[in-house]
Amino acid sequence: MTEKYRIERTAAKDLCGIYNSLIVCDGLFYRPLSEDEFARIFGKEGTLTLTASDGAESVGFLSARLPNADGVSYLTYVGVLPEHRGNGIASAMLDIAEKILKDEYGAKRIDIVFHNPAHLPWTIPGSTDGHPCAPGIVTDSPAARLLMGRGYKEWCAQIAYYMPLSVYSDPEKLGARRRALAEEGIEITYYDPEKHRGLYELFDAIRNPGWRTTVMAHLDQPIVAAVDMKKDGLVIGYTGPLDQVKEGDGIRGSFCGIGTHPDYRGKGIATQIFCGMCRHHSAHGATFMSLYTGETNPARYVYEAAGCRPAVRWSNLRLALDGEEKE
Repeated sequence: MTEKYRIERTAAKDLCGIYNSLIVCDGLFYRPLSEDEFARIFGKEGTLTLTASDGAESVGFLSARLPNADGVSYLTYVGVLPEHRGNGIASAMLDIAEKILKDEYGAKRIDIVFHNPAHLPWTIPGSTDGHPCAPGIVTDSPAARLLMGRGYKEWCAQIAYYMPLSVYSDPEKLGARRRALAEEGIEITYYDPEKHRGLYELFDAIRNPGWRTTVMAHLDQPIVAAVDMKKDGLVIGYTGPLDQVKEGDGIRGSFCGIGTHPDYRGKGIATQIFCGMCRHHSAHGATFMSLYTGETNPARYVYEAAGCRPAVRWSNLRLALDGEEKE
């Protein structure tokens, strides 16, 4: 980096304009932020902010979360205005951030992944609809190429999916499967604690206590369930709780997880549950669905069978700071 530039540890204020300019000039999908939104995301306690300036004005910045109890830090953003690129500014900010996070805070690694508590909202390409959280870094972006050139490794990837819901109907081919399930005594319906049993225990079977915590705390919201009526209304699959939230210019149908009991997998139940959720959201004002899942997660075939289309590939990158690469 030339002597013309200076990098300092600063607060995040006065950087919103740079952020909004950068996401436009780089053709990224991140949504422009208001000053208040920017402060809520980038000004949180536990954030490291570095600002690069040319002596007169700020020309770029880096934001990262300080490490958690496991020694994991999260890189949220790094960018430099186009007219100041080619001077090694971004690399210099990364050098400084990596040293601070390791030497001052004991970070063992830096991740770019959806676990980051700083959620960057983004706009789905080809639409004005939005998603509340970027699950990584856009794979073919300049920043991703810079980071991978510095030794950050892609250890996973997320595929973001999108489906308009203003006018929704189930794919025709799913009707025969639904009828076959009904003949086995398996119904796709709304969860009713007076009629159905085993929702709490289902989360032991699918090994996701985090989903259980969220779902059981929101039983006042609709939950689409697959129920084995031949076993006294046993819940064998679910998705929910269901809500509709404004994101971008549209209304997003939201949910927390989807799962089927291992003993009932391979019957197409998850796809039926997902379609039941889409019907509910469409009927209650949602104009679209957006979600993401791991590139190798079989759940993606459920979403694709229901009509979701892949929208963006996001890379999850990792840099080991303790000399060992761990997953």
